[in-house]
Amino acid sequence: MKYEFDLKGVYNPDDFYSVLGEQMELPEYFGYNLDALHDWFTEIGKETEISFTGVAEAEVMMSKYMRNLKRLCAAVEKENAHMKFRFDD
Repeated sequence: MKYEFDLKGVYNPDDFYSVLGEQMELPEYFGYNLDALHDWFTEIGKETEISFTGVAEAEVMMSKYMRNLKRLCAAVEKENAHMKFRFDD
């Protein structure tokens, strides 16, 4: 599966999870935080590529969150061979 999420206009984590939930069905138990996102991404058992576009604006508006998200995605790629991530401006 391939997903592309445009992060232009994403100014806080709530906006981020809204954009994510538009295309991906988040589990009912999902906690809407990075720990929950990590757990969910590591459980995905089929080839999945996730691209984030418009990253520059999101990095300005929520720089710490975006740094942590990129770190999380790198860790998920190491733990789950099915997951690939891209970040583009």
